[in-house]
Amino acid sequence: MKILNLLLLIILVSSIDSCFSLSSKNVKRRLFNNEEDVVSIKDGLIRGTIIDSHRVFYGIPFARPPVGELRFEDPIFPKGWKNVKDCTRQKEQCIQDCKLSNGACSQIGTSEDCLYLDVFVPRKLENKKSASIPVMVFIPGGSFIQGTGSCALYEASKFANSSVIVVNLNYRLGALGFMGTDLLSGNFGFLDQVIALQWVRSNIEAFGGDKNQVTIFGESAGASSVVAHLISERSKNLFQRAIVSSGPFTLGFKTKSQARGISNRFSSKIGCNIEDIECLRSKTTKEILKAQSDVEFSFSGKLMDIVTVWTPVVDCDILPAQPLTMIRDGILVNNVPLIIGETKDEGNLFVYLNFNKKISPNKYKNIVSSMFGSNSHLVLNKYPAAPDNEDCRPILSTLYGDYVFRCSNRYLINKLIQHSSKSLPVIYHYLFKHALSSGHPIPYCSGIACHSSELSMIFNTYESALGLDLDDEEIHFSEDISRYWINFVSNGNPNNGLTSSKMIDWSPISKSLNNSLIMLPDFQSKDIISSDEKCDLFDKISYKGYTKKSSKLCPS
Repeated sequence: MKILNLLLLIILVSSIDSCFSLSSKNVKRRLFNNEEDVVSIKDGLIRGTIIDSHRVFYGIPFARPPVGELRFEDPIFPKGWKNVKDCTRQKEQCIQDCKLSNGACSQIGTSEDCLYLDVFVPRKLENKKSASIPVMVFIPGGSFIQGTGSCALYEASKFANSSVIVVNLNYRLGALGFMGTDLLSGNFGFLDQVIALQWVRSNIEAFGGDKNQVTIFGESAGASSVVAHLISERSKNLFQRAIVSSGPFTLGFKTKSQARGISNRFSSKIGCNIEDIECLRSKTTKEILKAQSDVEFSFSGKLMDIVTVWTPVVDCDILPAQPLTMIRDGILVNNVPLIIGETKDEGNLFVYLNFNKKISPNKYKNIVSSMFGSNSHLVLNKYPAAPDNEDCRPILSTLYGDYVFRCSNRYLINKLIQHSSKSLPVIYHYLFKHALSSGHPIPYCSGIACHSSELSMIFNTYESALGLDLDDEEIHFSEDISRYWINFVSNGNPNNGLTSSKMIDWSPISKSLNNSLIMLPDFQSKDIISSDEKCDLFDKISYKGYTKKSSKLCPS
């Protein structure tokens, strides 16, 4: 009797298992029955979520967890899995103390195990038998110490609803991503991005995507990352177009000696010898964040240093030179069509964030002197101090925005056009000038086009992420910006594809035509590149020396 009961129990369990098992064999059978929530990628099967007209797959691993012995190591592709992996919930953001504005930080928390990406996919495919959907890979910003692709601001449903696949990725930040010593490259965070792009090339066809129509898009530190991919052999042939928004190119990347100096400060703060990797690996993430904060505090008030304490490292291997130096000479490893742009008031966020009290005229002059040395008098002629007893933060904001963002963008564009005989890429330039009618989550950004103001408009997440109630004109404006992006991602030309009555022709920059797209609810086309005395001055005195004739590439 006991044996009979045992046999009945075994049969019952087997029956249940056959009904509910998520084995690869069963699910692959279901895939042929058009089960859209399950996709088979190189490493195994994943289950996502179906939302209206698109599908979302959250938290797909593109590398092994960089923990334990893999901390301070180049990323490694993940191990495969046998059963279906649940990809219906977002993963934690990489280790950081996120202080970004509303919607740009994860609500889930942080983890050192963070090398995951999210994929937003249209449900309706024109041809289900072929991989034909263009792909946009978004690289988030945050000064290389904070930020995540897994947040409300970058929720990409609107793009997916317009037949574009969007991949939002994460990468290691701060010391964990950019610790550079004689033994450590300092480029772990950048290589995380590279392996994520490799993952896209290997797996995106499983979602109906076209691996030969990949656009990388980054803002701020993400834009600096995009330009790093333009000049790195490690990223060769991994994308076909690029969008560069508000890149602080004047700040550049750390040299090996600079990276070692910062890493030495960090090691001292955390209580390890700089070359004692085992000691560094033994520290908790809480201790790491505390040491990072102490290092960053030592740069307080130094505008040219505090914004990017940690960056990728020019190591003459992964990154062969400063991006502005390579572009000065017309050298791009990845020669692709580009959208490049900035907001009107880039500098306000950084100046007011770092100086919460008024800046006197004397202090302003000292700051300019520390930024420009012997050329400070030339700069003060163009950006004179405010009258006595008035706040100089507004003029410093304009100066910083021009020098770090706007004029270095202009320099980059002009040099690429100058070298266009070498078949360098088609370039579209924009200036975002619109101040949101509902205000801005950051008080000192209200009424102006602050750094990153365009992101909620591009992703159409102004309401869901920021809680903004835009008027009808602004809603259509946001949709039109997204249409330009979708068209560019789809065919390399922002004008071909989705359109509306408000959209105008966005001409590429050329040797004979310098019209930029002015992003306002009533779009304008205007030449803001050709004549600019302030930018001419910065071109002449160089951008931190990166564009001087004496600046060199790495030895061949």
